[in-house]
Amino acid sequence: MATHQHRRPTRSETLRSPALLLKEITVTEAESRHGRRALSGTRLKMLLFPFLHWTLRHTSAGVALLPVRLLVGTMNLLYRWPGNPLRVSCETICRVAARASHPHEARQLYRQFLANALAVMENYFHLYHGGIGQVSGRITLAPRDSALIGDLAETHGGVILAVPHNIASAFCSLKLNQAFPLLVVARNSPTIARTRIALDFFERMQVPVLMVRGGNPFELSRTLFSVLREGKVLAATLDNLDTTDKRVDVHMFGQRVGLAGWAAKIAARMGVPLLPCYFHSKGKQNTVVIGKPVITTDIAAAAQHYASFFEQQILDDPASWAYLVDKRWRKILANAASVNL
Repeated sequence: MATHQHRRPTRSETLRSPALLLKEITVTEAESRHGRRALSGTRLKMLLFPFLHWTLRHTSAGVALLPVRLLVGTMNLLYRWPGNPLRVSCETICRVAARASHPHEARQLYRQFLANALAVMENYFHLYHGGIGQVSGRITLAPRDSALIGDLAETHGGVILAVPHNIASAFCSLKLNQAFPLLVVARNSPTIARTRIALDFFERMQVPVLMVRGGNPFELSRTLFSVLREGKVLAATLDNLDTTDKRVDVHMFGQRVGLAGWAAKIAARMGVPLLPCYFHSKGKQNTVVIGKPVITTDIAAAAQHYASFFEQQILDDPASWAYLVDKRWRKILANAASVNL
C-alpha cells in the first residue's frame, strides 16, 4: 500500500533590489520545522527581526532599540543560569584560548559578546536614519591593507576575501566597498521576510551582494568566475561546517573539521589570491584585520591557510565571533577543551 508523507507547505516570492548582482532572487520558504517550539532560536529570529525592522522604519532609532536593550539586559541577568548556552560557550573558549596563551575571563567575554551584538544593531539603525556618512568612521581599515587588496585585485584579476561569521562582518562590508570594488557572496535567510530585510540594509550600505541559497551551482560558479575576471574582490563567510562529500577537511582546535571548500576550489582554478580577514568589535568600533594572501592550486592547503587564521583570531578575540553560540561549533570547542594535554 502506498503511503503519503506529510510535506510542509511552501511559498515562493521573487524579490528585486539594486543591491543584488543579478537584480532579483526567488526565495522559496518552507514552513519552519521549529514552528511548534516557541523558544527555538530560529523562531525567535523569525519574529524578532521583522519586528525590529518595522520599529526602525516607523520610530526613532532610540525607540526601535528598546526591545534589543531589554533582550541584552535580560541575557546579562541570565549569566547565572548554569545551562545558559552562551555562558557555556564562553567558559569553554576561555579554557581553549588559555592553552594558546590568550587569557580571557568568561563573564567579561559574555558581556562583551552581548555588547558587540547590541552595538552592531545600533550601527545599523544609525545607518538607516543617518546614512553611510554617520557610521563609516566606526570601521577601521588600515590604508596599507586597503592598498594591498587593491594591488592584488589589479595584478591577479580578482581576490577572494575569506571571512568568518563575525558579529560585524556584514556591517564592515560598507568600509571595504568604499576602498575597492566589492561583491559580498552570502547565503541568504530561508525566509522571505528576513531576506527582504537583509536586502534593505545592503541597499543602504550600497554594497552589491550575490545571494546563493537555492541557486544553481553551475550558474553561480559561472557568475563568480566572471566577476573575478573583472578585478573585483569577493567576500564570503567560510567558517560554515560541512559534512558533505564536497567539504574540505582542515585542522582547527586540535581536531579535523570539514569546511565548505567552494571558495578554495574557485581560487585554485582561477589563480587568484585567497586573503583571510577578521572583524574585531569593541562595541560600536570595528577593526578589519587582514592576514597574508595565498595563491595555490592545492585546495586543502588554501583552506587550511584561512582556517588557521580564523582559529588564531577567534582565540584572540572570541567575543567578535558570532558562531561562538553555534551549537555545532560548541561541540567542537567542547571537544578541544576536554582534551588533556
